[in-house]
Amino acid sequence: MRPPASPAAAPAAPPAPTDLPPFAARAVLWMLASCVFFAFMALTVGAANDRAPELHVATASLFRAGTNLLAVALIGRFDRRALLGDGRLALWTRGIWGSASLLTFFGALSLLDIGQSAFLNYTSAFWVAALGPLVLKERTPPLVWLAVAGSAVGVLLLSEPRAGDGLGRALGLASGLFAAFAYLSVRRAAATNGPVAIVFYFTMIATAVCAVWTFALDLPLPRDGEVIALLMASGLCATAGQLLMTRAYQLGRAAPVAAAGAFGPLLTTLLGALGLGQLPDLRQGLGMLVLLVSAVLLPLLSERRASAPE
Repeated sequence: MRPPASPAAAPAAPPAPTDLPPFAARAVLWMLASCVFFAFMALTVGAANDRAPELHVATASLFRAGTNLLAVALIGRFDRRALLGDGRLALWTRGIWGSASLLTFFGALSLLDIGQSAFLNYTSAFWVAALGPLVLKERTPPLVWLAVAGSAVGVLLLSEPRAGDGLGRALGLASGLFAAFAYLSVRRAAATNGPVAIVFYFTMIATAVCAVWTFALDLPLPRDGEVIALLMASGLCATAGQLLMTRAYQLGRAAPVAAAGAFGPLLTTLLGALGLGQLPDLRQGLGMLVLLVSAVLLPLLSERRASAPE
């Protein structure tokens, strides 16, 4: 007589965000891919500002966010459930903080070189590492703190004060703080929502805020076809970058993912030099090198070390 068949094992539930391994190679790779698109977003906005210096921050942000919103809606096939998710508070806070970061970052881009703006925005990694243990109850391993400390040195080297750029630097730093709160909200929202819904809330709120600002103050809209094309291209690049970044924060812990994001300002600086003639000096070049080693290589090497067999 055969023994009774054992019941089929239930499929394993996906790990909760707080149960994820300290480093996830896929999360780092997703983040690095998102950095490429964010760098091209900054390049297109910088080119638009160069061509139309009178372009207002709210107007530029409106074109970027509006294009972003339409692209996400198309990706979600205008499916209400896919776009709206479960409506939890974290989706709305991600949108609000993200909108604040967008406006302050675009303000910095209008006043500073795109590379310097991107590196100041990258200070979000420091805030994510500092607030992650409190907000997400995640343990930040020592090597991540070492990467963040090295990143701080790199940012200091890259953000040497220059005459007349105080407001731009303040906006860049503010965008980093707001971005950190947005990224932490992504982790909370990602527990029950996909990347499309998370990005949709951000673009919806950002478009609404920028539209109210633009039309309430009767700000002039750009009429130059090249400027409009550049701003719309920035929205498409942002769409890809946000979806990839959101996926990265779903897969890995917040601190190492944010540290890997240092590749973004590094690439942005290189694109600014090649495309806009914004050449970094020796001090800034040294900062780029320090940031690359500390914030990109350390998380990747730590992941390989953690996954190596004993």
